[in-house]
Amino acid sequence: MMQKAGGKMEYRTRVSFVWNYEKDEQWMTDLSAQGLHLVKPGIVRSRFEKDTDRRYVYKVDYHQLKKGEELKSYLALFEDMGWEHVSSYMGWHYFRKPYAEGESYEIYTDRTTIIQLWKRVQTTFLMILLANIPILILNLVNMFETADRSEVISSTIASVSGFQTTVALLLLYGWFRFQNKIKQLSTDSPQG
Repeated sequence: MMQKAGGKMEYRTRVSFVWNYEKDEQWMTDLSAQGLHLVKPGIVRSRFEKDTDRRYVYKVDYHQLKKGEELKSYLALFEDMGWEHVSSYMGWHYFRKPYAEGESYEIYTDRTTIIQLWKRVQTTFLMILLANIPILILNLVNMFETADRSEVISSTIASVSGFQTTVALLLLYGWFRFQNKIKQLSTDSPQG
């Protein structure tokens, strides 16, 4: 588990999308080289601890695991491979390992497990999208009804519908981004 060194806390803001999680890993690793180490991830704003005596490499993994034995076993697997669990956020698990020149830092070493990771993310995108479609349809129907309704209610329904449409399009885009990654990895020649 994470050790508290009592260093100064700092916050960093970064807008990113889940299909670019590799860039987030590199960003956290680069910040660690500057003495900032992840404490608590967030959607846009993350908390870091300042300590220039340490340096880590960060990796993330996606698993929707409930607390309990399944989560304990999952975290123990990473610990056995030398990874320290930093935090979990919305199904994403953040791990780090002390930096050493020339060491390999991959948590997945074969195509099958990488593809499984990407498919887990795709499944979550699809479930969220499918759960929102009936609500979006109801909002769109309500938006075009001409019953006695105040301007505030009409504009609120339109705003919510616009937001839901944007989220649906982002989920679809993300699903296709991961599908392209899967297709590219499946067609690439084996590394040797």
